[in-house]
Amino acid sequence: MCLQLIGLHNMKNFKFVLKCIVALLPVIAVVLYTALFPFGYMDIEYPSWKYTKEMTKKASADTIILGDSRAMADLVPSEFDTDTVNLAVGGATSIEMYYTLNSYIKNNGCPENIIVMFAPFHYSIIDNFWTRTAYFNYLSVSDMSELFSYAKACNSETLIKKGYKDDLLSYRLRFPDKYLPALINSELIGRYSENSEEYNKISADSGYGEFGTAKGCSDLNYETGYEQMHRTGDALLLDVYLNKLLCLIEENNINAVLAIPPMNESSYNNLKPSYKDDFYSYLKNIKSSHPGISVETKIPVYDDKYFGDSSHLNNEGALLFTKDYIENH
Repeated sequence: MCLQLIGLHNMKNFKFVLKCIVALLPVIAVVLYTALFPFGYMDIEYPSWKYTKEMTKKASADTIILGDSRAMADLVPSEFDTDTVNLAVGGATSIEMYYTLNSYIKNNGCPENIIVMFAPFHYSIIDNFWTRTAYFNYLSVSDMSELFSYAKACNSETLIKKGYKDDLLSYRLRFPDKYLPALINSELIGRYSENSEEYNKISADSGYGEFGTAKGCSDLNYETGYEQMHRTGDALLLDVYLNKLLCLIEENNINAVLAIPPMNESSYNNLKPSYKDDFYSYLKNIKSSHPGISVETKIPVYDDKYFGDSSHLNNEGALLFTKDYIENH
């Protein structure tokens, strides 16, 4: 009798577990698809992040470019005399670029030259961490752990937000609550061709990619709306990582320039003097703190006709700026 009861109990348990597995199959299927086929549903920014992550593991260039979308759109690798790869990505800050360089050095050794270039507002504002860095699972678990220890110490408003631990877990495990909207909007595979084409183009151009394609733009950029650089927990965290990035370069005796991307004349002429003075003062402090880095302390100004949108050079402008950069360095 006892054996029969045990057998019956085990059978009930087995059926219960089986029902749970069946009930979870749709979730498991979504998680697996999300992890294995990102080109099918990710937005058009994803291919460049994928390219950069892959290049940190297998590139072997003489010169690498680090930065955000302005670095990605403004510097053309094919124009350099040395073997050059552009590892900048849209929305990146010193946080992502520190881990990019750290991974690159571990896997490939040190390049001879590094160009670091961020938009002025990215020295004090974090605007894409959750929608790109976390969403694309760009950083490793250990990198994320280290980052959030610094974020807590700096009291970063963007990273240390309500429910951030749950969000981190959902992104890492590719849970449907984060990715289902994109899967639905893309109908699972609707973005595959577009993302594949973009990835192939970025690969062929060694990481260079346009963000604006207009034949000229006089619109005002983000920086024109600020009175001064932000002084927040986010800004402190970015400063910590910029210094970590520059220290990593100095420790490895790499020839490096902290460059400033150009602005269109319309934007530069509308910068508030207080913001300009604040930014220039910040750059001078960085220059003083890192004597091993060549730090530019002025914003280059180019005619509006060379801009594809308010912030990024068009291809003609990028070729001109790259030529000017090479001649001056």
